[in-house]
Amino acid sequence: MLFLHVFLALFVFFVIFFIIAQVKKNNGLADVAWGLGFVVVAITALVSAGTYTIPQLAVTGLVLLWGFRLFFYLGIRNWSKPEDFRYVDMKRRWKTNLKLKAFFYVFMLQMSFLFVIALPIMVVNLNGNDTLSVLQWVVLVLGVVLWFIGFYFEAVGDHQLKVFKSNPDNKGKILMTGVWKYTRHPNYFGEALMWWAVWVVALSSGNVWVWAAIVGPAFINYLLVYVSGVPLLEKKYKNNEAYQAYAKVTSIFIPLPKKKAR
Repeated sequence: MLFLHVFLALFVFFVIFFIIAQVKKNNGLADVAWGLGFVVVAITALVSAGTYTIPQLAVTGLVLLWGFRLFFYLGIRNWSKPEDFRYVDMKRRWKTNLKLKAFFYVFMLQMSFLFVIALPIMVVNLNGNDTLSVLQWVVLVLGVVLWFIGFYFEAVGDHQLKVFKSNPDNKGKILMTGVWKYTRHPNYFGEALMWWAVWVVALSSGNVWVWAAIVGPAFINYLLVYVSGVPLLEKKYKNNEAYQAYAKVTSIFIPLPKKKAR
């Protein structure tokens, strides 16, 4: 029943956001819904389980912190801005039945992806055992530490980019300092690491089904690296000379020391 409760809550949530997006004529608001959708999953799963163990509360707390930060960051940034170029391009290719296609290809597809990625959140709530061994505590602490490293890269990367873009003197320039000195996509790296960390924290519950839920972090990692995150931005800047020079000395995803220019 827990999975059904989460699915129904997510469906209602995304239908509401779809309606808001049509009123605002901006399907890019699906990005704003992304973080808050995980908050919906975490709260629904915890309440549906009716137990409040340390791994359950740790996973829920971490997801709420990440989800609310992303929701407010993207909400403030995108609410009144024109529709993102990705969604404009989709409409150009669709040509007809734009609202119907937006409902299924944007909002329902995003809901499906979110449901898969959130599997560790749901599975950890299937186990109500609150007694942790020393090893389980070690695993839990390791997961929390990894999560905060990921949170640092995502939150600091977003803040540094926002400050950089707010300076008119930086128009047309590429941010190459701060965490952006170590990876070309610190926010995507941080997001991927946080989902791996949530899975590690869920492992501390001792629930064997958490091993199957590894598909969640693996899926978001795959999406960010090979589908929707990194590839789209790399393609956007493929003809930008400054970005290509930056790419020659900076790791594309995992933070690494700056390479020597050839």
